[in-house]
Amino acid sequence: MRARPRRRTPFVLALLVVVGAFGFTLALFDGAPGRAWEAFLVNLLFWLGVAQGGVVVSASLYLTQARWGGAAVYRLAEAFASFVPLGFLLFWVLVPGREVVFPWIDHPVPEKAAWLNAPFLFARDGIGLLVLTALTIWFVRVSRRGDSRAWAESGDTIAEPPPAIRRLAPTLILTYVVVYSVLAFDLVMSLSPVWYSTLFGAYFFAGAYWSALAAMGLVASWRVESGRPVLHDIGKLVFAFSIFWVYLLWSQYLPIWYAGLPEETFFVVPRVHRLPWGALGWTALILVWVIPFVVLMGRKGKRTPAILGTVCAVGLVGMWIERYVLVVPSLSPAFIPFGWVEALVTAGFVGAFALCTRAGLRHVPVLAPEDAT
Repeated sequence: MRARPRRRTPFVLALLVVVGAFGFTLALFDGAPGRAWEAFLVNLLFWLGVAQGGVVVSASLYLTQARWGGAAVYRLAEAFASFVPLGFLLFWVLVPGREVVFPWIDHPVPEKAAWLNAPFLFARDGIGLLVLTALTIWFVRVSRRGDSRAWAESGDTIAEPPPAIRRLAPTLILTYVVVYSVLAFDLVMSLSPVWYSTLFGAYFFAGAYWSALAAMGLVASWRVESGRPVLHDIGKLVFAFSIFWVYLLWSQYLPIWYAGLPEETFFVVPRVHRLPWGALGWTALILVWVIPFVVLMGRKGKRTPAILGTVCAVGLVGMWIERYVLVVPSLSPAFIPFGWVEALVTAGFVGAFALCTRAGLRHVPVLAPEDAT
């Protein structure tokens, strides 16, 4: 059994939050407000995506009646859920920075003015996140009830999940698909308001879903000893959905490359084919897809905590870079703005996410070694 975290951990995490808030505030008043808002938006999209994606993973496991890991896998998927309400509150921090973040406020696009206006954007995104947050809290409470735990542990029966779960799980997943598609259009695509892609919403929420699986794999590699079949199963999910993510990436890139229309290629070319942003774009691809594909293809990589944990950790870094590459070049196309501002804001989000996750991790048991079957 692994050692318990030290008691000073909450203090260190709270200190990170304070440092992040201080760095964000200092940047706003020290001549770098654009970089502060860019870093804030990137981290909000990434960490909220991990938290919300984990709850959706739990819902999808219920819908597929997955009981291969017992109740522990559901608790693991829901461990990040406490950040979802905080993420909803942090979304409203964007309101005072709207003129910096959204270029179409100062330079309206007449044909899109009905959609791209600040009151309507914050209203629809805020309502969507509120509904999704309420469904998340409700779903997690029901999932942690005794009847849900008993069902998850009764793998030798053909019983369906409890009725409340059967109603909530599809509702949560469909709401997630709609809300995160709209967030992708509003908080990423609208930063380059001339560009459009009908597949971008699916690509965005699939990335958040994979991020949650990678976070589960990272936590499982810490709490699960070698030889547990559940570790192997989580590794297979990380492997499979990294392929699904790159499939959506390619499905979006191929028609843009083939058609060669300027109103489509101007968004993609700087992020893939030109320096400095192209290097980061390829780095994200390597970390999110190439490394998981190569390392987790075999059995050993999925069942060895050190290997699976490392792959998931670098994959999460890659997905953070991917969110960074989606957002920041639209606002800072000529250079990569990464320095103390971005580092401190990211540290603050890491501290806040970890503090929220600690409560959820208490519901995840530390599993003892078990020989492969």
